[in-house]
Amino acid sequence: MNKLFIPFLFIVCLFMAACDSNDDLEVNPIRFGQSDYTIRFGVTSHIGFADGSGKYELTASDPDVLGDFYIDVDNSVLIVRPSSVGESTLTVTDVITNTSETLNFTVEDFYLSFRVSKIEGDNHNPYLSVGNEIRFIRDEENSRQMKVMWQNKVTYEVKCIAYGNFDIERSESNIFTLNMALHSQRIEELESYSYTLGGDWQYLSLFEKYFDYKWDNSIASKSMPPKEIQMILTDSFNGCKIMCLLQSF
Repeated sequence: MNKLFIPFLFIVCLFMAACDSNDDLEVNPIRFGQSDYTIRFGVTSHIGFADGSGKYELTASDPDVLGDFYIDVDNSVLIVRPSSVGESTLTVTDVITNTSETLNFTVEDFYLSFRVSKIEGDNHNPYLSVGNEIRFIRDEENSRQMKVMWQNKVTYEVKCIAYGNFDIERSESNIFTLNMALHSQRIEELESYSYTLGGDWQYLSLFEKYFDYKWDNSIASKSMPPKEIQMILTDSFNGCKIMCLLQSF
């Protein structure tokens, strides 16, 4: 009996030690990389986080702005599907650690984003340079506003250097022309620019969908292949080509 009892006692001791070790295992509170987020209306945002106990409570100051929000525990991601433009905080409480983080959300109007990747020729538009971002904005009135954004390479701060409006004209021979009128905060007068559109024509389906253009389905394919989509702006006056890449949502 003693021969059987001693190994059994040893196993029980190991099991109890393992249980004590698990009880002492430290759980770190949920942590987000930042507290301020700017997201787009109509686009699902995925915000990663670290640590956390796995059990959370979420409270929005304005749920009509943030719409549908929840935490995907398996992938450590906060999911937000905003339902309107505006501002709201979201308090994420880690139930087990009894801690919380408050995130500040600004929901902007939806926009299509293109980044200037290359310029060939004499560019007469002072707002469009390599690295700048062009935002074609869809607001509630579909007024077809646009902004040009510049990013500081040292501080990574992004600021608007020009804003205005745009429109796309289609000729009978299926030539698409982008007209834009822009000005900066220092210059109130709008400056007009006109470009013939070219490149990968899939981007036209996005303009048609989000800005209510009524073009033939044969012109703008509804399928979006998994590749970079390029839009080429050719200056109608001097032939300067400004290559832009569609940015992911």
